[in-house]
Amino acid sequence: MKFSTSNAKCSSYSGKHVIYVGTHTGSFKKLEPFQDDPYRQTNLQPIETLDKTSKVTCMEFGNDEHTEILLGRANHYVKVFNSDSEVTASSFEAGNGEVVGLGRSNGCIVAGIDKGTVKIVKYPETTEFSVGENLAKLRICRGDQNLMVTGGKNLKQIIKVWDLETQKVTFAAKNVRKDMLELEQPVWENDILFLDRNTIASCSRYGYVRVYDLRGTQRRPVQNYSPPDDQLSFTCLAGHERYLYAGTTTVGTRAFDIRKMKNHVHVYKGFTGTVTSVGLDATGSYLFTSCLDRYVRVHNVLKTAMVYQCYVKSKPTRILCTEYKDRVVEAEEDDDLILVEENEKDEVDSEYEDLFAKMQTVKEKSATKKRKMESETHSRSKPKIPKKKRNNE
Repeated sequence: MKFSTSNAKCSSYSGKHVIYVGTHTGSFKKLEPFQDDPYRQTNLQPIETLDKTSKVTCMEFGNDEHTEILLGRANHYVKVFNSDSEVTASSFEAGNGEVVGLGRSNGCIVAGIDKGTVKIVKYPETTEFSVGENLAKLRICRGDQNLMVTGGKNLKQIIKVWDLETQKVTFAAKNVRKDMLELEQPVWENDILFLDRNTIASCSRYGYVRVYDLRGTQRRPVQNYSPPDDQLSFTCLAGHERYLYAGTTTVGTRAFDIRKMKNHVHVYKGFTGTVTSVGLDATGSYLFTSCLDRYVRVHNVLKTAMVYQCYVKSKPTRILCTEYKDRVVEAEEDDDLILVEENEKDEVDSEYEDLFAKMQTVKEKSATKKRKMESETHSRSKPKIPKKKRNNE
């Protein structure tokens, strides 16, 4: 599909995906590209309730079935959205600042604020602890929900892995070697994620993508991509198996192989602004992106071709994708329903039975009606003699 500024969908795009979009104005939308109208946008929250501080800053799925969406906003509120019933299940105030990270850990909601406060919301009490200022991102490990990774701006917010049970650091990354002037390399971890329980990836505003291994004693990155010539700035990150996908501010999205990261392996084009969020489907065949040019796009991962784009009116900040599932409507049980057994015999009313015995049967009634119709037909067929002719005779 060629680059265009209008809504478009390629005929080869046959996936049944549901795309959730959070925007700069605070609106929360749903797109279903496989429907008859692939560009129809469903607002999942009333627009009247939004204001200038309602910007969506974080979105994550709360469970593996993708029926729960955790929505964080710039006004430090967190909302739990049920995607099946499409209603807000609950909401709470996470703290004083923007929500930069959300996740589920053993049934509890973990929320991170940009000022460095992490809140574990559980009943009957809530636990809070500090991870340092200038926090940019927080994520929970899907393989082990007791592990949390944080990262942000400046050297104090370099990659750290936390144990949520003890609220202590289990792994702290080490910066790369100093430059030729013996100066520390600048650190700004803009996005981080767990590739698996023992591998972490990060991307930076300063133009690097790094991979860390938690199993060994080495705290420096085991893979590092840092182009010497290009002035890149990475904004968001997603991963599937051994591939990383990083959005940039100028040149779209790039794909990397974590086994050898000296150069990128794919470039996904068609953007005219900063890529704010990236995501992948369960098979890793399609790449979903949101951009500040107000478009949501879908690319074929292997062919790097854009197969879908939709104008969403507001600047999208976060995007989530899941497979479409048919809703199963369960029948409600009726408490007033009375079941009658077939073997049960009702009492016989003699007068009621006599009334039916005296009634004419259907066969007799139809036979009588038939004889009556034949007689009428015979009388009509007999010729009539005029009165004058009778007198002459």
